[in-house]
Amino acid sequence: MDCPFCGKEMQQGILSGDGRSNVTWKQGSKRSGALERMIGVGKVTAAKLTLTSFTIDAAYCPDCKKMIFDTDISN
Repeated sequence: MDCPFCGKEMQQGILSGDGRSNVTWKQGSKRSGALERMIGVGKVTAAKLTLTSFTIDAAYCPDCKKMIFDTDISN
């Protein structure tokens, strides 16, 4: 996917968190491991922690520092 802001190729990866540690982003299809979360690799500073765990497929542009992911809001 090309970044809509700068036009460069975005990296595909996963946002993940477990409610006890930082929300992280990791390139590829595997979520961050415990050691990576403990040392802060891929920490997403804009995320709010909750008591539930989650993963989100996301594309990240390292040049623009923008992330894109699909979502839908149920009524």
